[in-house]
Amino acid sequence: MSLPSAGSPMSMSMINTELGDGTFDTIDLKAASTTLGEGDAPYGMDELAGLSGTTAPGFSAFAATAGDGEIVITWTIANSPDSVALNVSDASNMGSPSELSTVNDGTHTQGSLNPSTQKYYQMTATNDGGTTTSSIINATSNGTSWGSIADFDLHLESAGSAESAQSTEKSLTLANFNGNTDVTIEQPNNSSPNPDLEVKIGNASGNYNLVGTYTETPGTINPASTYYMRFKLTQQGTKTNTAEDCTISFTNNSVTRTFEINAEITSGLGRCIHELMLVDTPNGQRSIYDLNIGDLVNSYNYELDMMENVPIKEIIQPTHENLYKVNGLILTEDHPIFDENGKLLSISPELSKERYGLEADKLEVGHKLKTLNNEELIVNQIRKYNGVHKTYTIITQNDNFYVDGILVHSET
Repeated sequence: MSLPSAGSPMSMSMINTELGDGTFDTIDLKAASTTLGEGDAPYGMDELAGLSGTTAPGFSAFAATAGDGEIVITWTIANSPDSVALNVSDASNMGSPSELSTVNDGTHTQGSLNPSTQKYYQMTATNDGGTTTSSIINATSNGTSWGSIADFDLHLESAGSAESAQSTEKSLTLANFNGNTDVTIEQPNNSSPNPDLEVKIGNASGNYNLVGTYTETPGTINPASTYYMRFKLTQQGTKTNTAEDCTISFTNNSVTRTFEINAEITSGLGRCIHELMLVDTPNGQRSIYDLNIGDLVNSYNYELDMMENVPIKEIIQPTHENLYKVNGLILTEDHPIFDENGKLLSISPELSKERYGLEADKLEVGHKLKTLNNEELIVNQIRKYNGVHKTYTIITQNDNFYVDGILVHSET
């Protein structure tokens, strides 16, 4: 506590108490004046008025550090303040300040800030030695930012009409979002009519809950820390589309991330398995319409000489009329299947060679086929399957998969 101000009564015992001496100790007024910070003569009682033996607080550290949606203020104050006040303002001169804290614990976090919000801070600290005001400091909360995403190709080799190709799942991270996100897709235009480039989007892998069906115009969607998406390129009629880069844009809080999809549709030839043929998976046989890229299917690894479960890399679904029925398996004439020894067999080996560079023997009645459970299966019937039908093939790392228990090639 400071000594009484000028004009107020002051006793020798008060001076001793301020000096930290005994109440009735002898006082040297010059020494007392010097100790209490008054070094100039005369050394009288009036000159001691209002002085204190306590040194005013001092700021040895005062800093503000930006974070995601927050700013953390830290400080260190010397000389034991009795009270502190941390104030914040939107103005650099601390105009219209608000008090954030009066607790001297060395740190305070101002949270719930929008991205790129700038704040100014100042502190006061008081003890018997007086009140000290800090300098003004400032910090800006972290801004909105996007993660990286690579450009990629989405190419369709069409063997029919109105065919489509889907991408694998892509992801894009978003930090410190503010409000909703706008998504746009530049459409390919190297053919007439143009193919459709569409997207579906979600906030969890495999869960496209933000844009649930493929669309060319996703528009405004809810914010998410990570977006998961798949793209689909769909042919118009039998039109091809020379390769071109299409720009995809994601914008949040006026910050945009773009990437390119190279879209191309070329004319392909035959391939595939009839749509009704079931695919063998670790969870039993499933329709091709119940499977997606990344799902596991049964496949055979000839390098390791073992059956294994592998993820689907791509699903291709054209329409064909050149189909045959081999026992119960319906497939195109150029689609190779495996015999029990791993040799490729095709109804039309010449087309398998011409179209895919695959060496195959001619499939004939009496051949033994490679089966999922190594059960003997002998070809007893090969006949034309008339009509135009939807078909599919699955691309895997082993270039093969099982259909109705029979190992077939992926035709790549």
